[in-house]
Amino acid sequence: MLSNISKSLSDQKWLTLIIVNLATFMAPLDTGIVSLVLPTIARDFKTGIEIAIWVPVIYLIILTVFMTSFGRYSDIHGRKKFFIIGLGIFVVGSFLSGISQTIAELLIFRIIQAIGAALLLVNSRAIITDAFPPEERRLAMSIHVTVIYIAIASGPALGSIITEYIGWRNVFFLNIPLGLCLIPITYSKLIESKKSLNKSMDWLGSALFALTLSTLLVAITFGPKENWTTIDAYIEQIYLPLFGNFHLWSRIFISIPLLILPILSLIFLILFVIVESKVKYPVLDLKMLRHNRLFLSTNLSALFVYAAHFNSIVLFSFYLQLIRLFDPIEAAFMISAFPITVVIASILVGKYSNLISSRDLSVLGMSIIAIALLLMSRIDLSSSILFIEISLIILGIGLSLFAAPNTNANLSSVPPDQRSLANGMLGTMRHMGQSLSLAIGASVIGVFLSADIYNVGGSISAIQYVQGLSQSFLIGALIAIVGISFALIRGKDPT
Repeated sequence: MLSNISKSLSDQKWLTLIIVNLATFMAPLDTGIVSLVLPTIARDFKTGIEIAIWVPVIYLIILTVFMTSFGRYSDIHGRKKFFIIGLGIFVVGSFLSGISQTIAELLIFRIIQAIGAALLLVNSRAIITDAFPPEERRLAMSIHVTVIYIAIASGPALGSIITEYIGWRNVFFLNIPLGLCLIPITYSKLIESKKSLNKSMDWLGSALFALTLSTLLVAITFGPKENWTTIDAYIEQIYLPLFGNFHLWSRIFISIPLLILPILSLIFLILFVIVESKVKYPVLDLKMLRHNRLFLSTNLSALFVYAAHFNSIVLFSFYLQLIRLFDPIEAAFMISAFPITVVIASILVGKYSNLISSRDLSVLGMSIIAIALLLMSRIDLSSSILFIEISLIILGIGLSLFAAPNTNANLSSVPPDQRSLANGMLGTMRHMGQSLSLAIGASVIGVFLSADIYNVGGSISAIQYVQGLSQSFLIGALIAIVGISFALIRGKDPT
């Protein structure tokens, strides 16, 4: 039966690649768009950077926490089914995000959107890997990565045009027609994967992992700025859309002592490790990481690469629009230098990557990323546009050398029936790194800013913001340098 499924998938491998790429196009497109429109959202909702940054962070936390669980669940019950369910949930979350009236509502609806994105992303690469023979997987994965970065590259430009002329809410509505069209196509054309009904789920591990990460990120984001005292927030009301004036709660005051959060995070982490060591099918398989050196290396490399660089686009978006006073369209085209470079360079990497080991490509890519971030750390109030563009291009070259070869090495290091799980674990590391990157960036800049820039009466000091921006990039470069050591542990053999 397995051979018949594999043959069917191979016969239609290119159709599978096209369908999966079209469906997953929406999630990275959304990432690129949100990076550009975040300053506008912050301005409309009168909130500071440290709060606005949670629009992408909350999305990434859900991806980090649930991609592995959803990968396991999809391995058990069928990847196609949950790929389609993910499409539907993503469409619903996009609609709700577009009609949100407060920053609190937007954060809640971004959680729904992220659940759909997690189901899409965790199954996409496993479906592609199943469809292609080993000798063609690097090419297929390079095409997939290229499509992802085309979406990310399109996001800022498309988001800027939409924001400038019809409002930022429509960037979320953009996902709805594409998603609704793709659901029936995906249902009729994709072939279901082999199910593994003898496996079980680890929802307790997922919950503990969520608590570990969320408490840590809140502490990193707000602790230094608030001198480790408390976070105080007042939520007047949260409306439930489509139900008239019904609201979930009103006039709620929240005060969170910051010093207790790192302690809670450590406690949750200890409990998580204990649970994962005892359950038969853990959400994060520590044995896979411990006994498979290549799998361990590819996961840790991804964690450090994305922790190093991911915040750069969001922070540059604020810098260009608020400090240099470029309009969203101008800022979008400047920022697009990074993802466009990744798209172009990934094509060349996919063509020639079989000649070089994944270890060497990863080390080279991470080294170039570190160089780019060191250049960015020299930014000031009068930095030329050419300097910014060259820095982003170098960053894009580094990531293109790293991303597809690392992903292919990761998925090729495990048996076929564990590829959704492996992709989920890799996605967990990637999105954990992205979450940490945004939290670190917001925290560092928050230390330098003396006021909440969008609250009534607030102001922004350009000098302070640029100082924070420079330090954030310097920290990113150091993280990339440390990450090189984890790429080296996979050994010299090409994958």
